[in-house]
Amino acid sequence: MATVGYYSMTNGQGIASQVDEITNNGDTAVNVTIPNAAQLASLDSLYVVNPSNGNFGAEYMSNLAAITAAVNGGMNLIIFDRYVTNAQTILPGGSSITAVRAPASDINVAAGAPAGLTNGPNGTINNSTFDNGNYSHHGYVTLGSLPAGATPLLTTANASQIVAFTYPVGAGNVFYSTIPLDYYTGASNPNITPAEVFSLFGNTQSILCFTRGALIETPRGKKQVEDLKVGDATYVSSGGTKRIKCISSTKLGKAALARQPQNRPVRITAGALGNGLPHRDLLVSRQHRMLIDSKVAERMFGTCKALVSAIKLTALPGIYVDEDVEEVEYFHILFGEHQIIWAEGTLSESLFTGPEVLKSVPPSARAELEELFPEICSADYQAISAALIPSGKAQKELVARHLKNEKAMIATLEGSYLPQKVAQTQAHFLH
Repeated sequence: MATVGYYSMTNGQGIASQVDEITNNGDTAVNVTIPNAAQLASLDSLYVVNPSNGNFGAEYMSNLAAITAAVNGGMNLIIFDRYVTNAQTILPGGSSITAVRAPASDINVAAGAPAGLTNGPNGTINNSTFDNGNYSHHGYVTLGSLPAGATPLLTTANASQIVAFTYPVGAGNVFYSTIPLDYYTGASNPNITPAEVFSLFGNTQSILCFTRGALIETPRGKKQVEDLKVGDATYVSSGGTKRIKCISSTKLGKAALARQPQNRPVRITAGALGNGLPHRDLLVSRQHRMLIDSKVAERMFGTCKALVSAIKLTALPGIYVDEDVEEVEYFHILFGEHQIIWAEGTLSESLFTGPEVLKSVPPSARAELEELFPEICSADYQAISAALIPSGKAQKELVARHLKNEKAMIATLEGSYLPQKVAQTQAHFLH
């Protein structure tokens, strides 16, 4: 569950119609009254609408430096803008773009748009989904002016005129769209339904997985993740073993990583987490979570165990986004419940069957997941995590405290997390 702030440039705070998009996706909505550093610090994402056809909000502009710093620090910025003119002035890292205000009603899916956009958990998006609204879009950004690493998502009838796109900035991402979502989210226009709005807001690509070559601990010894199959047993931190119910992979080549650098893996070098862990370099996706075990976590959360996303760990020495990787294959391991397993000797999560799970796997695996776990398709489904997952802000603070005090992220168990010690460690894990 993410914490998403919502804010309107013309209202000086969030508007009620923004809340449904956030809560419909299983996230926590926070009304942002001033987008300054203090309020942004607690957010994983900031969702902004600009209902004005003639300007940008003065308050937003006066806090742009704080917004930019938050994005560089890992926050996602989501903007739906009607004005469009000079949009480069409101976008962190977007100074190169050329924006043209030209309201029209035709919106198409961009060539090469991620499958998570067109076939997400909230429904499909195609070339007619957002057509024929009261000015379905209010302009476009020229394809050639997009920032480095940008991914076009939606276009006008002209494929070089980009209506919506996303791009990485520092540890965060920016999503920009010229669709007047504030108008459609209030069901003001019958041609754009609330369900379609939820689809647009919620269908984002989120890959949570290990990379090819990662060694997973099993009763048959260490196995490379690509050699595992449905029915294989792996050790789990709660004790004993669990059998894999679903495993799939997503391969990204050099061209795909150039288009979507946010999908480059995080490298956790050998020993970077403390106590010699992991045993070898471990590559995972940015949002994949590792189990932290320390007194610092216990003081903060009342438990020494917490799952922290890899991108938050990049503030530590020896953990970084690996820009030299030219291609990567991510593997998604799913059990009946969320589990914590051993990878390269350290503990990490399996795929979490929370609101994001159907966005995290290729379309070929989605039907299988829906058949195996029909409950995850239910609107009221509540997934249970295998360990505490702090908010993005709390994860960032936890890492900062370890860094300041020079404390290892894995410090309270002796030696390494060997499966042979499952019986001894189970009682400690549940402490």
